Amino acid sequence: MAAKKKFYYAYVLGDESGIFNNWDECSKKVKGTSAKYKKFKTQTEAHLWIDSGAIYEPKVVAKNILGVNFELEKGIYFDAGTGRGDGVEVKVTNENGKSLLDEFLDGDKITKFETYHLGKTFTNNFGELSGLFFALNIAILMGDKYIFGDSKLVLDYWSNGIYKKDLPLHTIDLIEKVMVLRKKFESLGGRLGFISGDLNPADLGFHK
Repeated sequence: MAAKKKFYYAYVLGDESGIFNNWDECSKKVKGTSAKYKKFKTQTEAHLWIDSGAIYEPKVVAKNILGVNFELEKGIYFDAGTGRGDGVEVKVTNENGKSLLDEFLDGDKITKFETYHLGKTFTNNFGELSGLFFALNIAILMGDKYIFGDSKLVLDYWSNGIYKKDLPLHTIDLIEKVMVLRKKFESLGGRLGFISGDLNPADLGFHK
């Protein structure tokens, strides 16, 4: 059995700063405060982030579409789709297309395609909402400040509490959870943004 990856969690709270080697301890320190915090693969990176002022900088990467380079901000991207014909799947990645679902879900819940499979009983819109739910949890955990998706329904309406009251109860329940997470994410300086499906590194092919 492979050893569990070790990460470091740096925080800055006023004049105080520090680094923990597990999330539980860091969470106890920063929960309910205005602290800045972020996850790192090495202790050196964590120290450098603190020493540089604990700034969340949106770096960019390029994505080539039909010979044209587009710049993508550093952040978390989500999408849902039915391209494989086996029901709705959800994908959450970073700007390079690397899956981030394992930051929040157990490995046995993630498919070989690095997606979360909802099945055929759910709508694509519910899949998009689930993607945002995962993305918000991961962003809060990792200290990321930018989340992007290509569903205006979820970004502009549902996650802001604007929805039809005759929606299925499971959808309304998830909407309410997402609303709470969005408020927490934004209180920490987070931002949600729209990206077109053809540029979304998490795109599952539903828009192509």
